[in-house]
Amino acid sequence: MAFPLAAPRLKTPDHVIEKLKVAIAADDMVTFEELLAAPQTHAKELSCIMKEALARDHAGAASKLIHHGRNVGYLDGQAAIAARAKNCLTAFLDSGWNLNKALSHATPSVLSHAVADREMVFWLLERGADLNKPAHIDITPLSFAVEKAAPDLLQELLDHSGDVKKGEVLQHALDRQTADVVTVLGMLLDRGAPLDGVMYEDHAGSFQLNFFFERHTPLCKAAAMGNVEAVRLLLERGADPGVQNSKGKTPLQCAERAGHKEVVEVLAKWPRTGDVGKHHLPKTPLLIERHEVRR
Repeated sequence: MAFPLAAPRLKTPDHVIEKLKVAIAADDMVTFEELLAAPQTHAKELSCIMKEALARDHAGAASKLIHHGRNVGYLDGQAAIAARAKNCLTAFLDSGWNLNKALSHATPSVLSHAVADREMVFWLLERGADLNKPAHIDITPLSFAVEKAAPDLLQELLDHSGDVKKGEVLQHALDRQTADVVTVLGMLLDRGAPLDGVMYEDHAGSFQLNFFFERHTPLCKAAAMGNVEAVRLLLERGADPGVQNSKGKTPLQCAERAGHKEVVEVLAKWPRTGDVGKHHLPKTPLLIERHEVRR
């Protein structure tokens, strides 16, 4: 069976591309428009010209590219945020660009690329960006903020609209590459972040996509990472050391397996509460069936 060949990509001649760049630099939108309208110009393929417009925050050039068929892709939005190109972002929004569309199944909207930049994140929030809109799995722009934003900025985002019941925020706080993990965990717990849940257990789509991975409770994850200060905080705030992860391991077992002796000592001395060995079951019939088969 013969399959149709893909249509060849249309390439704008190099000399036209150079003229387009010169026109942007000179703010010559008459020439820019004439070049875009020329038969040999294919606006859909002009990523380099959109990049040039974003670098100069030239809304006129960005608008004309869109008018001539250049779709606004997620890389354009990401680049515009990195360049703080607010005029171009306004042009994108005026063209109907969806600010809250997920970038991929595991990446929420472009807001997730602005969460460490106070100026840009609040500019986007003022224009309808949603901190709590998830990707296809349970990860939100707030999840990214919890992992990357400075604590004072994170506090402002929580005060604005951040929902700690979504996006597995405690899990992402434990992934911070800074020394303030315990501070951020405390902020989230003060807001009521779920303490003993296995990652994704309340989000069926995420659970189904990741059922074969070992997913932890926050305490299991902190123990597996060897973060003794986070383990102590979670225990002090009420985390149950008897709750197992998705593979039936307790925090103590996770710490022992990873060789974190100090964490093992803390957990071994801590009294268990509730149902010792309590296992968080999947919430969908398919996954409950898989769990029963494993048992």
